Formats: sequence, structure tokens, C-alpha cells
Amino acid sequence: EGVRSHTIVECNDAVVGRFRAWREGYRDRDIRLLHGRWQDVTDQFEHYDAIFFHTYPLTENEYFDQVVRSVTFAEHFFPTAVAHLRDGGVFTYLTQEIDSLSRAHQRLLHTHFQRLTLEVVGPLHPPEDSRDVLWGSSMVVVGAEK
Repeated sequence: EGVRSHTIVECNDAVVGRFRAWREGYRDRDIRLLHGRWQDVTDQFEHYDAIFFHTYPLTENEYFDQVVRSVTFAEHFFPTAVAHLRDGGVFTYLTQEIDSLSRAHQRLLHTHFQRLTLEVVGPLHPPEDSRDVLWGSSMVVVGAEK
């Protein structure tokens, strides 16, 4: 069947500019862009079959509050993901855990989601100019089902 629609949330103006040019090549596809930080555009979210959360802290305060003091950076998005997933929908994100998922991380996921799948992927070879905070050669990929 394929993908029915694809919604992207992006706050970086330069990336949004590149999106518009890229989007021209897919006029026959239902691809939408919400321009802004996810926290500022949740009122425009719909219900989805899947959500991939790929973001990183934009300020020093966000880094300390949502990385250093959190089980996973994505944890502050868990309630939003659940609210916008259809029943049976799957949520995934970059975990930063290289070969297993901590108990605290698993417990947190189970407070929001019904079923989890975990897979270790690697070796990973991120591009030299990547701004992600990937530090390991492998990563645990989570599929969290509503």
C-alpha cells in the first residue's frame, strides 16, 4: 500500500527552504511541512500510523533539562506521541543507547505504550558533517506501540 501521507515538523529556516525545493519533485505525494518547533505546532498535529522523533536540544537549558536530567531526550515527547498515534501506531526515536535499554528507559516507555520492540543496529557510519549527538557505533532502535 505504501505511505499515505508524510508530515514533517521543522524549525530551521534553512532546512525549510531546502524542503520547498525538494518537495517540488513529489507533487503527487501528500507531504506536509509544519514550520516551527514541535512544542509550538502540536495544535496542528493529526493522528498518525507512525511517528519518528528526530530532534536535539537547541539551547543549553534544553540540554541540561532534557538530556542530562532525563532518561532519554525523547521522553518529554512521549505523551504527545501517544496522543497523536492511532491505535496500533508505532513511535520510534534515536535512543543513544548502544547495545541495551536501561530499566529506567523501559519503565518509562511502558507507562505510555502497550508493546515494545527493540533492535540493535550497526555498525553506524554517520556523515562527517552530522550534527546529531551519535557517539556509538551501534544503537538500540525502539518501536513503541500504542
